Amino acid sequence: MATDDIHSDSVSPPQWQTYVGYHPFLRATHSFDQSAMESSVGGSCLGFEAGDIILLHSFHTSGWCDGTNISTNKRGWIPSNYCEPYDVEPVRPLLVGVLNMLVNPRPEDSRSLQIGVTAIVSGVRSLLDGTDCLTQDSRPVRESEAIRTSRSALLEQLSVLVSCMRKHAADISASEVIVQNTYRILLRAAAFLDSFDLDEYSYYPSMYTSELGGKVGTGGYTGPSFTFDYQPVSALARLNFLYDATLICLGSFLNASDVDSRAAAKLLLTARRAAHASREFLAVVETVGSRASPVVYSLEEAKESMYNRITSLVTAARDVVAAQTPECNTDVMVTATQNLVDTVVACARTAGLCLVKAKYVLDQVGNFDLEVDRRYLDYQLQSQLGTASRRSSSKSEESSYEMTATSSLDDDSWNMAPPSESLPSDAEMEIKQKKTRTPLQDRIVYNEEGQVQGGSLEALVKQLTANNAAPDALFVSTFFLTFRLFTTAIALAQALVHRFSSLSPDEQNVLAVRLRVYNALKGWMESHWRKETDNEAIPIIVDFANGSLKTALPFASTRLIELSKKVINIDKPLVPRSMSKLGIDKSLGILLPDSSSVPTPIVNKLHLAIVARYVREGEPAPNILDFDPLELARQITVKESRLFCKIIPEELLGQEFSKKAGKSTAVNVKAMSSLSTDLANLIGESILTGDVKARMNTIRHWIRVAEKCLELKNYNCLMAITCALQSSVILRLKKTWEILPPRYHSLFTELKSIIVYEKNYASYRTLLRNTNPPCIPYLGVYLTDLTFADEGNSDFRTFHADMEESSPIINFDKHVRTTKIIADLQRFQVPYRFQEVPELQAWLDVEVDRVHEMYLQDQHVLYRRSCAVEPKLGATQAPGGIGAGFEAVTDAVSWNEERSSG
Repeated sequence: MATDDIHSDSVSPPQWQTYVGYHPFLRATHSFDQSAMESSVGGSCLGFEAGDIILLHSFHTSGWCDGTNISTNKRGWIPSNYCEPYDVEPVRPLLVGVLNMLVNPRPEDSRSLQIGVTAIVSGVRSLLDGTDCLTQDSRPVRESEAIRTSRSALLEQLSVLVSCMRKHAADISASEVIVQNTYRILLRAAAFLDSFDLDEYSYYPSMYTSELGGKVGTGGYTGPSFTFDYQPVSALARLNFLYDATLICLGSFLNASDVDSRAAAKLLLTARRAAHASREFLAVVETVGSRASPVVYSLEEAKESMYNRITSLVTAARDVVAAQTPECNTDVMVTATQNLVDTVVACARTAGLCLVKAKYVLDQVGNFDLEVDRRYLDYQLQSQLGTASRRSSSKSEESSYEMTATSSLDDDSWNMAPPSESLPSDAEMEIKQKKTRTPLQDRIVYNEEGQVQGGSLEALVKQLTANNAAPDALFVSTFFLTFRLFTTAIALAQALVHRFSSLSPDEQNVLAVRLRVYNALKGWMESHWRKETDNEAIPIIVDFANGSLKTALPFASTRLIELSKKVINIDKPLVPRSMSKLGIDKSLGILLPDSSSVPTPIVNKLHLAIVARYVREGEPAPNILDFDPLELARQITVKESRLFCKIIPEELLGQEFSKKAGKSTAVNVKAMSSLSTDLANLIGESILTGDVKARMNTIRHWIRVAEKCLELKNYNCLMAITCALQSSVILRLKKTWEILPPRYHSLFTELKSIIVYEKNYASYRTLLRNTNPPCIPYLGVYLTDLTFADEGNSDFRTFHADMEESSPIINFDKHVRTTKIIADLQRFQVPYRFQEVPELQAWLDVEVDRVHEMYLQDQHVLYRRSCAVEPKLGATQAPGGIGAGFEAVTDAVSWNEERSSG
């Protein structure tokens, strides 16, 4: 192959239409230094420089992506907000060729390798052809040193790839070399396009000449007419084309510096073209909007506004023409001209709004092909287009857009007129819709924000593997976290396999959808697999991998088979995932200081020796007052944090935490709740000893510990202490509370107000929203919220009451609510950087176990002790332990009943 020119006898470029809406490549807009995060995330972050191209493997929650920097061939986590999709139109065919080579490398198959390299060669040729740089004699190549140099480097690298392919076609060990050369070609192609920006060239040299029937110059259109012979098939492509055409027509007003002196006929012709293009654009917007269910009202408002702007535009143009008469003075002319310019600008803004809203709908419903045999212009423009129209009769028959020309330039008919075709009435449409049963794969419901509220399993799988937009992180997390609540692993595997197999090989975007199906299966097995329930789906996945997947994507087949062998016996995810940790990694350098900043424990060696002898030999117990309040709060926090960080999302689903001990898999949730109860009882027991002054000192000590827990953001222990001090067992000690210093009364009142249960813990929720990890939130609030989310929402909802009397679909909104609650809890699962004191941890273990056994044997023992130290004065109080008081506040589960029955 010559390194200077790519001859026209090269094979035709691949069908790059399959690439529309799918962005497997990102380009860095800012540099990212991963060194600041390596100590926190094990060096798994990937650094890059601005301009680097990233091959995207998967998109995870909170905007972090798994990608490979093709400049360095290194893989790791990258923040997506530092990048943007790399999807420049001239390079699309090359991107598809590179993607096919990387996703489907078959070095053992020389024919497959040759096809892959040929696709890359065609992609490079398409790039050069689209930028008018196909030959050395092209104007940009001759006039720009930067373009000439970058073009030569690109062709040189392409020659290296072709030579490598010929030399190592059957050598499997050479596959890495071929991949490296593929990466380099893409980098050279990006540099080639960048060279246009450096020399202020446009790589769209003839963008709207043949398609729009005339070039745009500084004075408007040079051609005599405006036609729509160019008809993209897909809704997205035609929407983009007509939007560009509309802006060009509107721009023809603003490009002319002599609007006020332009001939009346020319000005009205320009207005007619703008109105024609705008209404053609709105016809496609109308078709896209009709696909939305429910109706996107913001799109309807934007469309209606655009209709009004078009009418105002024609009126403003006619006002300028009328102001050109000798009878009108200069002020009238200036006012009319300014009004026209303002109207044009308003039209452009409204058209942009329509485009954004229409693309939003396409993101939800997916791109689709427009029907050739249907009229898309719902409102006709009844005006004379002129005799110079280039549209031939054959084109008119083939085009889905047909305009009527029945009136003259001066006819007052620019407003929308009813369509010539009689549209069915609302009643007829309703009857027709009731007779039409919506396919399962289309039964899906969105809210006004475009989030999925419900759908059939088939529709949810289709949404999961949609190719028209990047997967929504919340939707993906919710689906894989909760799918076992509304289906089985076998049913999900079958649905994914059916989604893959139901695609026709010649269907648009088939490669992108199949890649999404593969990524869904891979993500499920890597990060969301539960062997006790999901292993039954292994035979289906293996059969699929050895069958249709192997035929279409051999590399993907090999990967799924490898994962199938790994997940059968593993008890934890291959790739640990968290809906929260990726979200807080942005500030890990602040949240998690290095080991040098870990605080030194506040302990006394003599006291530690007493504690150790008590734990080992049962000697007299240490006095609680000998523990420093801050250090005691730290050690309790370390103990609770260890349990809190072990809680996994599955423990919080389906009210698993409310089941009795022995039957529940929520072992860490129950352990943490049990620890809170035992701590409350331990606090009560420590107070109910000694005389009144000793009791007062102990209460004061625990208030100080609670204050330190607040400083450490351990709200769970803060709740345990305040509940213990407010229990009937402690609160009835009138004499003790009377001698407590006023400062501690005030402090205790302040602490109680933080986690008061009025208004659904409103003050505590406000505090928590403004809290950064590490933190131990009060677990009872989350359990209550999860219980209400589960019991307050049905498992199924009606798809469409008017269309189908009995069409229940999965109430996905219920599971989204659950996922959001769990994600909020997970964001705090960051361990504290406190030094663990073994003696104090051992003392806590012994005391907690002792109090736990004591309470199991006699739940009223603390109440009797309370009555013994301060006898009742007549009023009868119902007996109850401190743990019971704490459990009553949790609102979620009766932990006493569970523990006693367990």
